[in-house]
Amino acid sequence: MKLKKYNVIFIIVILLLLIIFILSHNLNNKAVIIFFLSILLIGLSTKHFYIGCFVNIILLIYLPFILVQNNYIFLNKDQTFTLIFILCTIFLTSILDFLILAYHINDNEIHYKFIITTFFNRPFLKILCIFFLYLSLLFSVIDSFALLYSHLCNVFNEGIIGKDEIFNHLDALYFSTTTFFTIGFGDIRPTEYSEITKRLVIIQAMLSHIITTVLWPVAIIFVFGKTSKKLFSKK
Repeated sequence: MKLKKYNVIFIIVILLLLIIFILSHNLNNKAVIIFFLSILLIGLSTKHFYIGCFVNIILLIYLPFILVQNNYIFLNKDQTFTLIFILCTIFLTSILDFLILAYHINDNEIHYKFIITTFFNRPFLKILCIFFLYLSLLFSVIDSFALLYSHLCNVFNEGIIGKDEIFNHLDALYFSTTTFFTIGFGDIRPTEYSEITKRLVIIQAMLSHIITTVLWPVAIIFVFGKTSKKLFSKK
């Protein structure tokens, strides 16, 4: 079965927005693009499981490279808040997209003629895809915030501190991981007068709570709830 023309145009528009987002170097332009891309991505995932999942994974994996390209981003407060907006938009969109994909995991999907539809409609393959999406989300959140913490160490009264004054990316990654999984050993912490760093820690803690304690249980309810309805329905 062929995809309808408006669906093809819809997919092309999303892919073009993704390419423009990756190639653009202006953060303000990226913020506008990611806003519309997030809305379209959510709509795409309701109709095309694999394409929506693929676009979301690419977006999450690319996100830390934005931070690498903007090493001195925190010297400008306007760009800092724009960057935080981009981070929150991508992560919240990915969480919502994950739930949408989980809800539609048992739906039959239309593919091109040369693709075996029954193979791609297997729930196990779709579960595997959203599992990779979940891993991409974990990687993106932990690594992105680690890069932010390491960059903030070069800004006065910002960053993280510990017994040693010199921090590398591994230390920032360690602090980001302990913050994400709410371990909190206390050996590394935000500086005493930091503002941006403490805000980032709050944002990461809230995201980690949603991802680790809410995301999977709701997704499991969506998957097995729809499956049980099919099993016990009169039809």
